[in-house]
Amino acid sequence: MSGAGGSETATDGRRQVPLRRNKGFRMLWIGQLLSDTGSQVGGLAYPLLILALTDSAVLAGVVGTVRAIVLLCLQLPAGALSDRFDRRLTMIICDVVRAVLMAALGILIVWDLASWPVVLAVSLIEGGAGAIFVPSAAAALPGIVPDGQLEQAWAATEARAYGAGLAGPALGGVLFGVGRAVPFLVDAVSFAVSFGTVSRIRGRFRPENAAGRKSLWREVADGLQLVWQVPILRAAVIQTPLVNFAFSGVIFSITLTMQQHGTPTAVIGLVQAAIAAGGLLGSVVAPRLQGRMRLATLATTITLAGALLFGAAALLVPSPLVAAPVALALLLAPAANGALVAVVLRSAPEDMRGRVISTVVMAATALATLAPLIAGLIIQHISGAWAVGAFATTTAAAAVLCLILPGFRHAESPGAAPGRVA
Repeated sequence: MSGAGGSETATDGRRQVPLRRNKGFRMLWIGQLLSDTGSQVGGLAYPLLILALTDSAVLAGVVGTVRAIVLLCLQLPAGALSDRFDRRLTMIICDVVRAVLMAALGILIVWDLASWPVVLAVSLIEGGAGAIFVPSAAAALPGIVPDGQLEQAWAATEARAYGAGLAGPALGGVLFGVGRAVPFLVDAVSFAVSFGTVSRIRGRFRPENAAGRKSLWREVADGLQLVWQVPILRAAVIQTPLVNFAFSGVIFSITLTMQQHGTPTAVIGLVQAAIAAGGLLGSVVAPRLQGRMRLATLATTITLAGALLFGAAALLVPSPLVAAPVALALLLAPAANGALVAVVLRSAPEDMRGRVISTVVMAATALATLAPLIAGLIIQHISGAWAVGAFATTTAAAAVLCLILPGFRHAESPGAAPGRVA
């Protein structure tokens, strides 16, 4: 692995064992599962609490939007911070901060002292801690699992994310119904337990070149420069935004169109769950595909299949049957994401992994924030079917990029050494 040194390369020298028997990965996975589920619970509980405190749906929406914008802006500096300090210690501090914040907010709610500015402040600080936790955890992964298991490890990470996405919102709604403070107190417990599991990870996770750093923003700029210089990283930040934009747009278009046609909210919820189940099943299938299909093949296959399946979905919306093709489109997503993340981690020097991961993730997700707006405009002025069809066309464009971008074609060729620039 390029740039990996010291304790992290030692991972490759150990005898490979199944991930379920790798204590470090197991502890990290459990910690992230609890953190992600807590974040999903809070994601639903925050707007419900604002609405209960102010009776203003607009204010609840403003708080959610401000949080999303702040977290997007924090991603690049968060990656640079994860390259400065011991990544395990960074995750521990983030969990402690979040546990204390959630407990404090829960107590304030119980004592009727919570106000919407307080909730906004807690939401932003808790989200900021989460923004730093994520690149630290991703950058620490090569120090926990052998190089040959990176794809499998990220597929398991995808399963964790889909599981948290399925359980978190439903759990948040149930807990809020029990009491306004309950979801936040449960969040505090989840972050406290995550602190306990991450604390049990053994190894040295401080980047070798952490001393003698430049200014934070200069380091952010260095990360951006490296991403653009390495062909596979450059290809990833060009192609993946279109894929995430299309998937987000299709799911939002389906939800909005079904609401417009008077579909019961329970049915809409089941459709969303069925779609997410496709990704969860894909994470189970992913290990069987990884190693058998090249990254370029996986990326091209998922985008071509996605374009065709989204086209079928355009014909089915607003029927609940629309969940079937979209869920099928998600089946290959965990395998493709695992292959891409593994190549990205191998392409990044050890002391720049946090910046590289945060840059790629920000690029991949930033365009998706516009998907609801674009979908809403198309649905309002034309129809839901046209909106889904437009996102299918976007997915087809992403498939074309897989074929023409040299970074994808040569990502796993013998001459494409990790960190090689062009």
